[in-house]
Amino acid sequence: MRNRKSLVEWCLTKAEEYLGSAGDNLKNDRLYPAAEEIFRAVETTLEALLYLSGVNKIEYRHHGKEFVGRLALQYLIRNTLLKQERISKQEHDFYLTLATELHQAGYSYGTTFHKRRLEEYIEFAEKLFYKVKALAAE
Repeated sequence: MRNRKSLVEWCLTKAEEYLGSAGDNLKNDRLYPAAEEIFRAVETTLEALLYLSGVNKIEYRHHGKEFVGRLALQYLIRNTLLKQERISKQEHDFYLTLATELHQAGYSYGTTFHKRRLEEYIEFAEKLFYKVKALAAE
């Protein structure tokens, strides 16, 4: 349990750093880096929530295959957090939308993000962060 608590604390510290960096990038109109940092904040916050929910390691086994890394994280978020109703469908959809937008932007030269949309994303990311931080404090 102590190790899991340390992982939660580490994740929340990193998520807070990502949010700060995203805010700085947004203020300075560095929109692509801001989008990346917002996504990292969301992903790391959800990772903290997974640890709070009893997950010991970010890995996922299904039909004899073992997944690790980001793909395992996506499966765990869906199959643990969403199914246990630790996050709402809206929060899960937000995570997937942001992941998809970043993934597609990586393949499209000259893709830009709209500042107004990123402001909505960072607000949502901050709400999620404070929700998980409050759960960790219980």
